Amino acid sequence: MLRKTLLMIASLTFVFAFAMAQGFIVSPTEGNGPDAYAKGLDSAAVTQTVILRVPQVTALHLDVTELLFDMTPLDGADWPNPVFDFGGTMVCVYGPQETDRLVGGGFFGQQQVLPLGTYYGVGPGWPDIEILNFVSNDPLLPVTSYPPIQFDSDGELIPGSKDHFVCYRTFILQKFSNGAQWQLTVARTDAGGPGTLQHIYIQDNPCDTFGAGTGFYELHVGEPLRLVPTGLGTGPTGYRSASDPELCGFKSWLDDLVVVAVKVNADQNGDNAATLQYTLTTDAWW
Repeated sequence: MLRKTLLMIASLTFVFAFAMAQGFIVSPTEGNGPDAYAKGLDSAAVTQTVILRVPQVTALHLDVTELLFDMTPLDGADWPNPVFDFGGTMVCVYGPQETDRLVGGGFFGQQQVLPLGTYYGVGPGWPDIEILNFVSNDPLLPVTSYPPIQFDSDGELIPGSKDHFVCYRTFILQKFSNGAQWQLTVARTDAGGPGTLQHIYIQDNPCDTFGAGTGFYELHVGEPLRLVPTGLGTGPTGYRSASDPELCGFKSWLDDLVVVAVKVNADQNGDNAATLQYTLTTDAWW
């Protein structure tokens, strides 16, 4: 019994020693310049400069390389009243007006757009958003069928339910910059024309500001958009503001919520695609 106990203690000691040995070893740094020395009667002081040297780096991380707006669940056997579930990742609604609403508040001379009079605001919590009616406080009518059509409980056509509509999706884009100023742009690089996605809108929200100082813009081929105002791209990502250093949570990589909307109207069957290229640029600070 004593032998088993000793063996157990020895085993535990070995496991503990092995676990302790998994740390990283740091040896003393040796000087590579003149030594500092001082001498005094009651005290002595020497001076040391501590330097963190980092390379200039600009980086982007995007894990959603294909953003799919799939209308096929709306075209099922039960059309025009199919049972479908987008899982909360996509919302399609009829707008309160026939055309896009143009509003002020843009920057860099870019026109702010609200697709069919819709916009988005803060949802139940980050990173959820809520799709809202800009024209009035009336609720938006959800799209439940494709081609779009809806009937009321009496079997009568709901006015406006055959109209074109807008769908929303979001994703997270992570940025890293350690320069004095950075800027995020997006460009539509496809050829455009028939058979491609006709109407696409985008907005970026750095540090979940939900549109503060930014706009919702329509993307056209050959017309790059600047997505972040100058004041929001100052200093390293994750630590933008000296007055409010906790604005981005002291993160190195900056999580931005990107909102993309498409207007579904006279699009051809099959896949109607648009190619977007995001570019982050940095100005050095030394």
